[in-house]
Amino acid sequence: MIPNRFQKEYIFRVNKVIDYIDKNLDKPLNLNVLADIANFSPFHFHRIFTTFTGETLNNFVKRLRIEKSASLLMNNPETSITEIAYYCGYSSNSVFCRAFKEYFKCSAKDYRQKMLNELSKNGQLDSKIDKLKKSSSDYIRIMELNEKWKKLMKTNVEIKEMPELNLIYCRHIGQFDQIGKAYEKLFKWAGPRGLLNQNTKTVTVYHDDPNVTEIEKVRQSACITVKNDMKPEGEFGKLILPKGKYAVGHFEIDVKEFEQAWNTMCIWVSESGYQPDDRNSYELYHQDPADHPEYKFVLDICIPVKPF
Repeated sequence: MIPNRFQKEYIFRVNKVIDYIDKNLDKPLNLNVLADIANFSPFHFHRIFTTFTGETLNNFVKRLRIEKSASLLMNNPETSITEIAYYCGYSSNSVFCRAFKEYFKCSAKDYRQKMLNELSKNGQLDSKIDKLKKSSSDYIRIMELNEKWKKLMKTNVEIKEMPELNLIYCRHIGQFDQIGKAYEKLFKWAGPRGLLNQNTKTVTVYHDDPNVTEIEKVRQSACITVKNDMKPEGEFGKLILPKGKYAVGHFEIDVKEFEQAWNTMCIWVSESGYQPDDRNSYELYHQDPADHPEYKFVLDICIPVKPF
């Protein structure tokens, strides 16, 4: 096993590559380019990446591209399949269509139509495979709301211009309710470095759509806000959320109400004249639930949007 102090550096480099892949799915992502970003030789990096992620580099890139395309097909019905193919890094529409059918066992056209039909008929979007678990999502899912959430939707949600956020993160992969372990690790590292003060905000950033990506592979980043010049180290990385328009909902909820809050946001967006774009959604926390008399989370749910 790699000694812990070296292992953290390996995780840092792998995370750096994953962040690069996320931002550059439309560009060539060959082994030599990505190994250079990680500062490893191509021969060693391929093995290192597989060891730390459980997927080969090639399969990881393929999966992110095809899952990104599926989300775009669902959430951007007016965008052509060819446009989506090139946006996700495919050299041609035919290459994309073959890859999509191999992964989802149906054509991109049929997949989009199926999703739209289910939305119309059942009032919600089903996942790519029935075995996927239902969970809160940063994409539109229509379902019935009770009076409490209808009221919150009318009074607590608005389109806002949100500022750029400079973040240090600790990556979490898997079940949503397990991200607390990543926060514990992040706070333990940040505290002695003077990064936790009254101005520090905690932010959870979502990277994958759980309606498309298997829950065991869904990526989240447990983050704190920092100054621009702060440099991460070890298994901690730096993430910049761009400024721009977001649908922002303010909530005061307990741990069991997160899914309903996200559903409320998604319904509001679907009725607003806006649609989600491909930036990351996030939760911005204003108070530690331990400091709340009813142990509730006080937060903003922020979904990036663009006009139809």
